[in-house]
Order: sequence, then C-alpha cells, then structure tokens
Amino acid sequence: MMRITVVGAGWTGGLYGGVLARAGQEVGFLARGAHLQAIRSHGLQIRSADFGTFTVDAPASDDPADLGQADLVIFAVKMYDLELAAQALEVVLAPDGRVLTLQNGLEAPDHIARIVGPERVLIGTTALETTILEPGVIGHVSPGHVVTIAAYNGPPTDVVQHIAVTVREAGINTHIAGSGRQALWDKACMLIPIATVTSVCRTSVGQVRDVPEARAVVEKVLAELVAVALADGYDVSAARERAISMWGSLPAAWKTSMMRDFERGNRTELEWLTGALVRLADKYAVEAPVSRAIYGVLKLRQALEGAVAAPAGAAAAGG
Repeated sequence: MMRITVVGAGWTGGLYGGVLARAGQEVGFLARGAHLQAIRSHGLQIRSADFGTFTVDAPASDDPADLGQADLVIFAVKMYDLELAAQALEVVLAPDGRVLTLQNGLEAPDHIARIVGPERVLIGTTALETTILEPGVIGHVSPGHVVTIAAYNGPPTDVVQHIAVTVREAGINTHIAGSGRQALWDKACMLIPIATVTSVCRTSVGQVRDVPEARAVVEKVLAELVAVALADGYDVSAARERAISMWGSLPAAWKTSMMRDFERGNRTELEWLTGALVRLADKYAVEAPVSRAIYGVLKLRQALEGAVAAPAGAAAAGG
C-alpha cells in the first residue's frame, strides 16, 4: 500500500485521489472550505463515465500536519495557487517521497523542484475535464482520460515505473514518458492554442471550429507554439497533428477550463498558459504576434472584470 496525499482535492486531484483510494491505497486529501466540510461529513463522491459513481471515506484536512507524511504527493492545485500550496510539501512529503505535478502549462515542475529538490519531482500531465458539481462531489465530464508520468530529468527511473504501475492498477489510463519536458510541450500543443482563442472569443470549441477564420487563428497560435518549442529544444510536430485531430473530435459544447474561468469571473491561468508562451517567445526571440496580441486583450479583459491571476491570500491547498 502506498501512502498518498492529494494537495488540491478539487477537480483532477479529487478524481484521481478518489480512484486510488477505492483501489486500496492510503489516500488523504488537503482541501478547504465547503468542499472540505462536505468530504468530512459525507465522504468524497466521484461521478464518472470512466470510473462509475462511488464514494470514498478518506482523511481530509486543511492542516497538512493532520495527514502525516506521504510516499507520493499528487500536487493538483491550479497554477495561481501553487506558491502557497507548495508550503505544505515540507510537512506532507516523506524524506524519500515524490511529488507528481499535474498542472497545466510548462512551469510547475521547476517551481516545485526549487522547493523539494529535482530528485523528488515527477512531471505529470493529464487530459480530461473535471468539475466540482457541488461541495464533496467531483464530476468527470469529458470522454476518456490519460495520465503521463516522467522523471524530472533523464529517462524513467524505477520509482517512476513503480508509481506508474500503482496508478495503472487502480484503473487509471497511465503512460510513462521518456522525457518530462517533451510531455509538457506535447500537452501545451493540445491546450494553449484552443484555450487562448476560446477564452478571447468567450465560446466553445465547436463554435470556433465552425468558423474557418477563427479556426485559422487557433492554428496560427499553434504554429507559434511549435516554433517556440523548437527553440526550446523540443520537436512537437507529432503533437501538433494530434492536437488538430483532437480539436476536430471534441464535443461541440466543450469548453477549456481557462475559458470557463473567464466566463465565471474566476481567477485564471492566463499567465501560465498564453503568458508563458509569450515569455518564452521573448526569451528565444521567436516571433509570436498572434499569441502576443490575444494575451494583451485577455490581460485587459481580466483587469477590467476584476479577475486576478495572483494567488489569493487565503489558504492555498483546496479545491
């Protein structure tokens, strides 16, 4: 049995933590607010086409000290909560434990490596859509799921293999990547262009897909991302083709998480998605005029509507 702590029990963290708990792993959840209270009172309920509907009773707290030290920390907070939530790692991570980062964007593993050391970081990516249907209830609302796990540096280690087997045996579709950085860039191809354009248009993927001129904007952002990735040392041409195919097959009503956050007036991951692309374009002197223009418009929209990208001053570990 593996001791696992989920930092950020909403959305993705809640889903995968719940599935691992059902499989018999020793899982605890670091959460906050109404979501925490509901988990404590009624357990964590999962509703998923892939995993079914079930409830797990597992320890949950907003105090890392209550959960003990973990062999594996699934670090699943949004990027804007990362710095504050990472403070919990000093308490919940066992001396020989590992942190699996599951954030969007390209930068989370480096942030965590500076805190716990690169040898204790695993790079993870995931592709699915989840939401908190109500406090204590996680909905997995996209068709399918996948988790990719890689070492922070170098090829897969025995630890990577062991953790991947544990996750896979719980019924989670799990792949091992030869390069964590490649995996991050591959996911960026899938996410950043469509998230950027649907957010600025305030619309679903189907509506963008149905307008050739709008679809061309997505493909232009993708082309800029491919150029920046190549400047960073990663060939994402295969991921580019997969991204175009995936966008064509998504349900018409599907919305990216960043677009939904803009729609709801929530904090967004703009700085770590489109913003990161623009910063890396500057670093490598790669022209990215379309991404830069949309980033500027979204920054203004965010400022005018009062949404903030910086972490909130409240507790950082919840869903």
